[in-house]
Amino acid sequence: MKLVNIADEGAKYKWQLYDLYDKAFPEQEKKPLHVMENLVADGKMEMLAMVDEDEFAGLAINLIDAEQDRALLDYYAIAPEKRNSGYGSMGLEALLKKFKNHKYIFEIETQDEKAENAEERKRRKAFYLRNGLRETGLFVNVYDTDFEILTPDGELTFWEYVDFLREVMYEEYVQILRPTLIAMKKK
Repeated sequence: MKLVNIADEGAKYKWQLYDLYDKAFPEQEKKPLHVMENLVADGKMEMLAMVDEDEFAGLAINLIDAEQDRALLDYYAIAPEKRNSGYGSMGLEALLKKFKNHKYIFEIETQDEKAENAEERKRRKAFYLRNGLRETGLFVNVYDTDFEILTPDGELTFWEYVDFLREVMYEEYVQILRPTLIAMKKK
């Protein structure tokens, strides 16, 4: 599994990445493409195509704070025809290797038995834990969505998280996101 940046060597996968992005995420969770392209131009986001033998397998879109060696996996999706074939784990392994010297942050929807997608949330968390991520005990609300924060080392404070968002996002966007601490649970 190769990760290629669509801003350079992976340009030929740009439209497949945009199409998967459009189809894989709920409207209320998507950032406008022009905002994302501005973040890419400012060096604060990278859009990676996950490629296996020159075939598009998925996307990984990261917010980046290069000065502080921090990153956040903003969007992650496997192409529908590649799902349930190990591509998710291979892609995550490649990402963890790429960001091994960074504080790498993952937001997942909180576990909620009453949610419409409760089983999907449970499977998603199990996937991330099975593939090397650890619970931080940090629960936040961002843009009216509750998230649990995971990292490879299980370490992150709420203020480190907010500081990261402020560093990589435009302040007006952070105001829209309204990051709020829900809970900090002991691990």
